[in-house]
Amino acid sequence: MLSLLIAHIIITALCLWSGHLFYKFFPAKNASRPIIYLAISGLILLTALTQIIALFFPINVYTRLIVLGILLLLSIYKRENTKVFIGKIRMSPSMILFFVVWAIILLMSAGPIVMDDTESYHIQSIKWIQDYGSVPGLVNLHERFGFNTSWFNSVAFFGFLPATTAYTVLNSVLSVWFCYWLISSFNHFTKEGNFQASFATIVILIASLVIWPLIRGNAASANYDFITTVLVFILFSEIFLSKEFSPSIEWLIWPAYLFTVRITNFPLLLLSVIALIFFMRQKDIEKLLLLISYCLLLIVPYVTRNMIIAGYPFYPATSFDLVNVDWKPDPQITERLLAYIKYYNRVSTTYLEIEQTKALGPNWIPSWFKYLFLFDKILVVSGLAGVVFSVAKLFIQKNTTAILLMTISAIWVICWFVISPDPRFVYGILLFGIFLLVHNVISPIRHLQLLRVILNVIIVVMIVASCYYFFSKLWKQPRYRNWLLPSQLPQPPVKEFGIDGITFHIPEPINNNWNARCYGSQIPCLYKIDPRLKPRGKNIADGFRLEK
Repeated sequence: MLSLLIAHIIITALCLWSGHLFYKFFPAKNASRPIIYLAISGLILLTALTQIIALFFPINVYTRLIVLGILLLLSIYKRENTKVFIGKIRMSPSMILFFVVWAIILLMSAGPIVMDDTESYHIQSIKWIQDYGSVPGLVNLHERFGFNTSWFNSVAFFGFLPATTAYTVLNSVLSVWFCYWLISSFNHFTKEGNFQASFATIVILIASLVIWPLIRGNAASANYDFITTVLVFILFSEIFLSKEFSPSIEWLIWPAYLFTVRITNFPLLLLSVIALIFFMRQKDIEKLLLLISYCLLLIVPYVTRNMIIAGYPFYPATSFDLVNVDWKPDPQITERLLAYIKYYNRVSTTYLEIEQTKALGPNWIPSWFKYLFLFDKILVVSGLAGVVFSVAKLFIQKNTTAILLMTISAIWVICWFVISPDPRFVYGILLFGIFLLVHNVISPIRHLQLLRVILNVIIVVMIVASCYYFFSKLWKQPRYRNWLLPSQLPQPPVKEFGIDGITFHIPEPINNNWNARCYGSQIPCLYKIDPRLKPRGKNIADGFRLEK
């Protein structure tokens, strides 16, 4: 855990530095930005740089030095009016809670990985970026190796101790940032006497700690869903609580970034369009061109790498076939993958086989809800109830900004439900809906002193419960007792196969897993050899193709 704690501090410092430099190009008038904005926008800037570099080079120690050199040059170029931007941390019961939760996050991240996707293809995708950058036809080794996300570039950049579970370190940093922002917001709202927002914020923190896939589960994987959850919730809650319609540059940049994290985040680009129209009316051409260029620096390398590793700009979708290359995947394999994604996210194969789900036809919704986890049922019902209730209320009040958020939320939920209705893809919207629901329920209560006492009791209970969870986890599960270094990655035995001078590795199932997983095995690692598979050249970097 100690090595992860040091990594948390270094990663946060680098992102704050990068974010500070980024905002020097977009100075705010008479406004200070929350520290979470600096950290996230700094992470996005580093992601933009690593995405470009990864098109041509691996993300290794040399490219990391190049990125740091770029930051140094930007610091020199924008060295005027440099100020310290980190505020003081005042100790309080809520901040004690933050440090206890931070310890839990370190505990989870230092322990074993708990997500099969991370064990089977996340780590392998990150290793490909670290060792080779972008390899043509990577999708032909396994269809999921074609799932490109800018999040893996960020994980690759901050990677260390490759034989351990440290691939989860950036996810755990994100969990810490989100907790800190929630607790800081709670303190701010309580100080101002805004107890509706205080209650809503503490409920979100409780939900994020209790529901496994959020703060805790995220810290033990390299999954790329939680970054969307965090950015959407922060952006929407900040907009909702603002007193006037005033689009910021985050409205434009954060959605563009989230599109590169997962293509299905495209409905959020509506917010970018609104911000773009707003900035055009301001007639600040220089700022507008700079913002558009920055968004293109995020999206164009992402789309380009999609075409390099998978042959299509928006793989696994094949609707936009822009390039004629010899490494495109087998269309039948891609069709089966799309069908699997569609029907698996309606009903997990734990309960129904894909063909059984297909046979449900248009009557799949009852089965979908029936087989959701209990916490997902609660999230879906309460989150959507909060959105629907707020839509009705805000249309009556004619609150333009809030109606805008509700409209985008509704469009996103509809697209999600049609394309891939796994609740984790819209956790940000659902948490925002719960925030709205609690905010509206607490609003009529006028006994402010009683509300303050209840909040203080909740904080104390959360501290006690969190301490109990931390120590009981250590006591009952020895595999989490990793005081210095993270847990070692399992090393499955592999069978080796040679094709045209290149050795491929096929892992065997271990640890009673239901399937074989590559973990951190030497690349190229895959799960079966397609008889049509051929290297495109003498070196791994030349890529792979399937013979027609």
